[in-house]
Amino acid sequence: MIQIDKETQERRNAEYNKIARKYPAYLSLAIPIVLGVAMGVKDITGTGMWIKGPTCLMSISAISAALFFLLRFSFQSIAKFYPERIFFCDRLKPTTRILYNNDKAYTDEKKADIRKKIFAKNNIDLQKYKPKTYKNKKYVMRVDEAAKWLLDVTRFDEILFEKNCLYGFWRNLTAALLVDAIFVFVLAAINKWYYPLPLGVDLVTIGIIVLLLTILATWVAYCNGKIFAKKMYDVFMNMNDEMFN
Repeated sequence: MIQIDKETQERRNAEYNKIARKYPAYLSLAIPIVLGVAMGVKDITGTGMWIKGPTCLMSISAISAALFFLLRFSFQSIAKFYPERIFFCDRLKPTTRILYNNDKAYTDEKKADIRKKIFAKNNIDLQKYKPKTYKNKKYVMRVDEAAKWLLDVTRFDEILFEKNCLYGFWRNLTAALLVDAIFVFVLAAINKWYYPLPLGVDLVTIGIIVLLLTILATWVAYCNGKIFAKKMYDVFMNMNDEMFN
């Protein structure tokens, strides 16, 4: 099996950390920063405007900077539940769905060839299970094992790595926007039941808009996941025997 040298692995880890983890965290912080500044400006009156405005901005920026270090790692964990477990689950998980009978990414003959090569190279016999669908939990477990192995043996491919970064970015951004939507709805609840807030009448609308962005990001993440998964299987099928030694 082709091994990646340490320098390449470190470079890829840094690039993935920047694209798939840091960028979603930065984008997620834009919503509370803009919302906080807008609420602060609306609440500012009189001659203290030029003092309160910069103070409000610096306070929110400082809090956001502190949250960034927490969020960049938290979003990856949140994304494991949404979209992966809640939305993608077994039925839609990109890397495994391709091997189900109802998926149309490959013909049945091509999928049979993929299963045969997996059995030949890693002794995971997917052909014996019937039906080959997400409803067969034993088949799902074995396909999961095969997909994890495939991720490992195909990681040398540079284009596949780039597609993985894009998939990771959109998946984590989905989780980030979901957190933002919850945050805005919490503010809306505070405004309604506990304490009037600036822009309080608009908070529900803002929350709905962010929630719609979350749904859009989920769809884009799934599309990128399917592209990444298909590329992974294509790379695997093009690997010759020497690459497994």
